[in-house]
Amino acid sequence: MMSRRPPGTPPLASDIAAGLSRLRGALDDGVSHPDLDPPRSARKGKPWPVLPPVEALDAGVPLREVLRQGVRDALRTSLANGFYLPVRGALATYGRLPVAWYGQQEAHWIGYYDMLHRLGFARYGSADADHLDDWAVLARSCGWWWPGEDVCVVVERPAVIATEPVPGSWHGQVRLRQGGAGPVEYRDGWRPPLNR
Repeated sequence: MMSRRPPGTPPLASDIAAGLSRLRGALDDGVSHPDLDPPRSARKGKPWPVLPPVEALDAGVPLREVLRQGVRDALRTSLANGFYLPVRGALATYGRLPVAWYGQQEAHWIGYYDMLHRLGFARYGSADADHLDDWAVLARSCGWWWPGEDVCVVVERPAVIATEPVPGSWHGQVRLRQGGAGPVEYRDGWRPPLNR
């Protein structure tokens, strides 16, 4: 049974989330190039192996999957798993966090769709391309942001993010440095309380 929609106007954050979901779907639909089509013998239901790019191509991994692993997934490992999820977890000790977008840490999906377009593997409608450009500006300009109905809180980008390589990664992924002083510091000297 579906729950009823609450009365009143949906919060702004839900409109942004719905718009972002629609944008990503439209960008996926714009990715159409014969070099990106999987081979007829595609592994139905099985994940493709994660290998260095040349080895992956030699093993028959489709170019689209190699690009996804080497750009989107690699950046997501570094930006989400390696930064914003640990920081969000540390901040959650203070209480429930509102819906947020991650500014510069959104680069994993923004960079992936931008790369496909720049390589000629994708064509986006002008409205979708403009919308992607808006997200790219946010990623270049700020850290996390929380939209409210009357106020939007925007956090500057950290001044310091100390990282180290993810052991065993093929695509240069990084994570927050283990041990020592807090690996993240903002310009005002605040460091998220990361227990590493």
